[in-house]
Amino acid sequence: MLSATALAPAQAADVTATTARTPTISVKDSRIGYGDSLVVEGRLPRSEAGQRLQLQYKRNGRAWRGVTATKVARDGSYRTSARMHASGAVRMVRTATAVAAAEHAASRTREVAVAADVVVPHHSHEVTVGSSVRIAGTVLPRGAGRDVVVEGHASGRWRAVARTHTRSNGHFDANVAADHLGTTALRVRFVGDRKNVETHANAGTLTAERPFRPALASWYADYGGPLACGGSLGYDQIGVANKSLPCGTEVTIRYRGRQVTAPVIDRGPYVGDREFDLTGATARTLGFDGVGTIEVDH
Repeated sequence: MLSATALAPAQAADVTATTARTPTISVKDSRIGYGDSLVVEGRLPRSEAGQRLQLQYKRNGRAWRGVTATKVARDGSYRTSARMHASGAVRMVRTATAVAAAEHAASRTREVAVAADVVVPHHSHEVTVGSSVRIAGTVLPRGAGRDVVVEGHASGRWRAVARTHTRSNGHFDANVAADHLGTTALRVRFVGDRKNVETHANAGTLTAERPFRPALASWYADYGGPLACGGSLGYDQIGVANKSLPCGTEVTIRYRGRQVTAPVIDRGPYVGDREFDLTGATARTLGFDGVGTIEVDH
């Protein structure tokens, strides 16, 4: 005969199952970055202080697995954390054998969204209009066939400028065309999948300039003489003469590693195949002397 204080093992398990309370679960932030810690909290009655609990995690289509364990504190609270690398569900589970199969052994589940990590160098690319640059990086966790979009910021919004997929090692690359003048901010966006939610990373800037071309030039120093575009030529005046470009048009000139931007202030030259006449100040800035070939962006 069993006494009131000595129950059979099966009966003891029944009593434990009956009196057990369901663990609660509170997730501090259900959307976190790749590799960030997921913080989970909960509470049980104070009478369950010392009870061991396990945080379990399950990805889509996979079984539950334990990721970390904790104990109920004297006041009935508990708290634990685990680094996450993929989206899934979490729950708190009692680890005591007698309660493992009990109705109240596990808390309700909470879905957790984990962003991927896009690793891409932040560069300032400077090219001529019509050329392209290569944007390369890695999406973590690594895997093949993950969709990546390179986006450029223009007219107040982001728009796709290239699309690609990751290889098995997580690497990707895409060519971005410089199709208009000016500077465009770039970013790489991972579009999201069953493993990770969408995220993006800054990828620097793309500056497209006019292509430079060779032009035959000379220089002149008729200081004090009248200019076709108005005024008279000064010793320190930066400018160029050209037969057809509108007055005030800015021309960027390169010569032997030096560069200057000069406005059209006069007409000419009218000798041979020369296209530009540089003022004395412009020639001195470039280290140009006599007649020679310069590079211009017009």
